[in-house]
Amino acid sequence: MGMRNIVLLSLVVWSLSSFSAINLSIVDGADVLAKAPIHQTAEGKKGIVVVFLSAKCPCSDSHIVEVKSLHKDYPEFSFVAVNSNADETNELAQDYFKRAGLEFPVIKDKNLELADRYKAFKTPHAFVMNSDGKVLYQGGVSSSRQFATADRKFLREALMNIHDDKPVTMEEGRTLGCVISRGEKNVW
Repeated sequence: MGMRNIVLLSLVVWSLSSFSAINLSIVDGADVLAKAPIHQTAEGKKGIVVVFLSAKCPCSDSHIVEVKSLHKDYPEFSFVAVNSNADETNELAQDYFKRAGLEFPVIKDKNLELADRYKAFKTPHAFVMNSDGKVLYQGGVSSSRQFATADRKFLREALMNIHDDKPVTMEEGRTLGCVISRGEKNVW
């Protein structure tokens, strides 16, 4: 094998290892309300719950009470909300999330970096990762666009499984809601 091939092979191996090193259990950004840097992790917890929410999507809004309830019911998880919609201003997000009264950080994802990293598609879209960054659940919070009519509570079921030290019975749930507005950006 020539030197050129060894160098190319080394670059391929390095790039693959760098890609796999992305830890989804670490979320960085700026808090919508406190306007302070946030570094949210699963450290010392069973995992981290990342929920993509919108300030103007009625589907997302209908799940706010459940997300707040999950935060209280499962304190062994870190929670962080992400607002990624390109068409939602900082002022709109600040006003909405202040009124929503979430007791955990809400990150404004200005360049859709988090939405792209997680491949979040709609709001609400939830992800649960363990401390190693392994995705244990991803998908909708419930089985309905309107939480009140849901017959399944996907996110609650996943957190209950993890809380009880059982495997997550449904690792992926259908995401129903409003598409995350990416403006001119289209990652798929």
